[in-house]
Amino acid sequence: MTGRRLTGLAVICAVIVSMGTSMSFAAQKRAADFTLRNPAGVDVTLSELLEDGPVVVDFWAMSCKPCLKAFPDLQEIFDNYKDCGLTVVAVSVDGSRTTSKVGAFVRAKGNTFEVVLDPSMNVARKYHVTSIPRTVLVDTNGNIVYAVTGYRPGNHDDLVRAIEGLIPGGCPESDANETVNRGEAGE
Repeated sequence: MTGRRLTGLAVICAVIVSMGTSMSFAAQKRAADFTLRNPAGVDVTLSELLEDGPVVVDFWAMSCKPCLKAFPDLQEIFDNYKDCGLTVVAVSVDGSRTTSKVGAFVRAKGNTFEVVLDPSMNVARKYHVTSIPRTVLVDTNGNIVYAVTGYRPGNHDDLVRAIEGLIPGGCPESDANETVNRGEAGE
């Protein structure tokens, strides 16, 4: 990714945050299947993940501050629902110059959800990602049931409600019924 492209992504992120944009819609019905490598070089395939349950796909970049602010919420959602079959996959759209830093960056942040690399943005284009962060929820049938562009504290509450609608019988082993309000709690 060129410096100009990274700057453009950062500006788009800043504009979205300053406008408080949070759009909940599914821009397409069917999620495009993909196979991307994680920082350890292991292939991760969406259709295989969907065999275990719904998948949250989050498009992000290290240079995008709103993306990084969303990570604690995504980690909390993952922690609350992973025992219910939910997978969170953070798709890094960082360019080829910075992809080697993504794995160490994510580990340093303490995130335990899956991270994959999309430096060419081929998958991002299939998901019509025009700005980041872009978060999409895919049900086990491969349909996009929820999508949001941008991030502001509390906007993952709708994502949590959508996840709860996909998990049969709820998930009593976790604190899944609590909403994500990190931003309101001052974290």
